[in-house]
Amino acid sequence: MKYRHGASSQLEIALSLSFSLIYASLPSFFGSSLATVLCPIVQSAATMRVEAWVSAACLASTVSAVGPAMPGQAARPKGKPEKMRDFQWADPFEHKDINHFRPLCGAERTFHVKEYLLDDVSEEAPRGLAAYQTALKAVFNSRQYPGSWDGIDPHGYDRNLLQMEYADVPVKVREWIEEQERSNGEGKGLFAVFKKPPAGAHAVTTVKVPEVATPPELRADDKEKTVLFAPGAIYSTVPLWVADDSECQDLLSDIAKYSPNLTDGGVVGYPTRKTRAKRWVNKRDAEFTIKAEVLKAKPVKAKSIEEPVKPSKAAKKSTTSKTTEEPAKSEAAEDKKDEL
Repeated sequence: MKYRHGASSQLEIALSLSFSLIYASLPSFFGSSLATVLCPIVQSAATMRVEAWVSAACLASTVSAVGPAMPGQAARPKGKPEKMRDFQWADPFEHKDINHFRPLCGAERTFHVKEYLLDDVSEEAPRGLAAYQTALKAVFNSRQYPGSWDGIDPHGYDRNLLQMEYADVPVKVREWIEEQERSNGEGKGLFAVFKKPPAGAHAVTTVKVPEVATPPELRADDKEKTVLFAPGAIYSTVPLWVADDSECQDLLSDIAKYSPNLTDGGVVGYPTRKTRAKRWVNKRDAEFTIKAEVLKAKPVKAKSIEEPVKPSKAAKKSTTSKTTEEPAKSEAAEDKKDEL
């Protein structure tokens, strides 16, 4: 009996080690999936005692599948997401008072981007941003992370970064970016513009901003540039992304009228649709749609039932005097009766 128990223990250990080695040797993406599928099958065919060891092996393999890719590496740091204190943007088109306004004019447009995580900064293209790693540190270390789409800072390696062809960014946004850099404005460092490096080379610094604004017809070189930014950086410029597609370019381009509040004659905008990169198949493509409008307050409807007209002060005085006179006349009449 003791021998059989010992043999069973040896079998359990052997099975445990075998499953751990098999699953741990698989690539991280496939390891988790196969462990999920195969473990229940093996467990159902095992004895009660062996099943416990197989379960432990499966658990260990799943952990290793989502953990570090190489033995000896530290586990991937995961930050604690938190709402950014200064984030004030919400979808104005879902606001409870939006029905009190009508759009004077507006526009909507969809843009294609590459979406990365901070994880990808050390990865080579097309899955990563290694070509810009050194230069990005210099840019983004100079200011606070602008946040994700919803004003959440995931912290750590889960922070988002978007990449676009600079020529695909609307001209009005490009002009705003360059003016902020030129004047050391509040938007300085929100967008990092680089010249695309040749294959195998790395960008060392951002492009030099021209001393004066560049007219649209002289922007052929923009096709050789790329821009990197956090999703939260877009909120500073939302109407500018669609102004050129609207019937009221001047109104949407007036960034001073743009705010998160609903006001008569004000400008509102929001990224109403966002897609995420399909990282599970090593894709980085994503999209976002910008919508912006100039608001016009609707006229207040007249009340269907008229309120009773309040008497004027003169009318009140006349009524009061009549009321006081009537008792006096009545008393005089009574006195006259007594005399008779």
